[in-house]
Amino acid sequence: MMRYYYRNLAGLLFVVLTLIGGSGCTSKSDQQKWVISLKKEDKKPYGTYLAYNSLKQFFPESTIQDLSRKYTFSNLNDNMNYGTKGPNVMILVALNFQLSEGEWDHLRQFVRNGNEVVLFCSRMDTKIEADLNCIKTAGREEYRLSAQDTSENLNMLSLTGNDQKKYGYKGRYIGGSFGSFSETDDTASNEDETYYTLADTLGYSNGKPNCIRFQMGRGHVTLHAAPLALSNYFLLQDGNINYLAGIWSTLPRNIDHIYWADFYRRVGAASAKGLWQFPAPRKGMLLLLFLAIVYVLFMMKRRQRIVPIIPPLRNDSVSFVETVGRLYYNKGNNTNLAEKMIQQFLEWVRIHYFLNTNLLNDDFISHLAVKSGSTEAEAQGLVQMIIEVKHSGTKIDDAYLYQLYHTIQHFYKKHQQ
Repeated sequence: MMRYYYRNLAGLLFVVLTLIGGSGCTSKSDQQKWVISLKKEDKKPYGTYLAYNSLKQFFPESTIQDLSRKYTFSNLNDNMNYGTKGPNVMILVALNFQLSEGEWDHLRQFVRNGNEVVLFCSRMDTKIEADLNCIKTAGREEYRLSAQDTSENLNMLSLTGNDQKKYGYKGRYIGGSFGSFSETDDTASNEDETYYTLADTLGYSNGKPNCIRFQMGRGHVTLHAAPLALSNYFLLQDGNINYLAGIWSTLPRNIDHIYWADFYRRVGAASAKGLWQFPAPRKGMLLLLFLAIVYVLFMMKRRQRIVPIIPPLRNDSVSFVETVGRLYYNKGNNTNLAEKMIQQFLEWVRIHYFLNTNLLNDDFISHLAVKSGSTEAEAQGLVQMIIEVKHSGTKIDDAYLYQLYHTIQHFYKKHQQ
C-alpha cells in the first residue's frame, strides 16, 4: 500500500516541478515566488500544495475539509468532535499560532474525545507551551538566507527509528526544536481535564526533538517545530517526500475527517476577551488602568476655589401677571378676573391666528377650530362662555372660573403642539 502512495506522490511531484520550472518571470516576480505563504492552494516554493494533496494519497478513505483562515475554534461542533468511522484529525499550519483561552479549551476537548491535533508551528501560543510543559525555541524562517543557513539545513531533520537517514534542503530555516519538556504531568490525574502524557518523540532536528506527541484523554496533540517541512520546496528535494510519509504514517489509518487550516500568522479571537489572553495586550491594558487611577487620584484636589452659583434673573413681567392674578382671586372678584382672562385670550387669537374678534359668530368659531386644531364643539363651548361673561352678566363662581381657565389653557396647548 505504501508503494501505491509513493507512485501517486511521484506523479504529483512531476506536475509541480513542471509548473515551477517552466514558469518564466521577471526579477520582481521571482522574489515574490519565494515569499512564505503556507497556503494549501499555493504551488510556489513556500506554499503547502504538495503536503495538502498528499493527504488524499495517504488517507483515501477519509473526508478532507478546509477550514477558513478566519475560523474560530470555539465553533467546534459535535459533528467535528465525533467521527462515524474513526477519529477526526485537525492539521494546523502556521508561522505564528495564537488563540484565545476559550479556543484552546475547545481544542483540548476535541482531543480528549479521541481525536488528533497536529500543529506545525514556528512560534506557538504560550498557553500551549504552559499546558504541555514544553518550550519551543524561536524560529528563523523569515530571516535573510546566508550560505551558513543553506548548508546547515542540508542534513537537518531525521525521524525516530531511522536516525541515519537525514532530510534537508538549501532553503529557509527548518531547525526549530523544543528546548525542554516534561514527560508527564505528575500533578494531574486521568480525571483531570488538563492531564497529559508525552506519548512519543517522532522526529529530531540536529539531535534535538522537533516533533513530539502528547496523549490527552483518548486523543493526541502532535507538535512539529518546523512548518516549512510542509513546503513545496522542501518536499520537492530528492527523498524528502519520505519524511512527510513518515509523519503521516504515525496517524491512525481509520480517520473519518481531516480538517486542514493554514495560516501565516494567526492572532486568535478578535475581541476584548480574546486580547486579554495574550501577555502583551494584557500588560498594556493593566498599565492604562493604573495610569487612569493615578490621574483620578491626583486630579481629585481642585485647582481653584469653588465658583459660586449665580441664580438666573427672574422674568418680572411674569411675576407681575401672577401677582395681579392672585390679587383678583383673593378679593373674590371673579367677574373682573374672567374678563381679564378673556381679553388676554382674544388678543392672543388676533396675534397668532389673525382672526377678527369683534364678531364672535359661526364664521369665527369655524376659523378658530381650523386654525387651532380643535374640534368645532370645543371652539363653540369656549365662545359661548366668552359671550356669557361679556354680555349676559352671568355670575362667575369659582367653579365657572376654573372651567373657563382650563378651556382657554386647552387652546394654548393646542397651539404649542
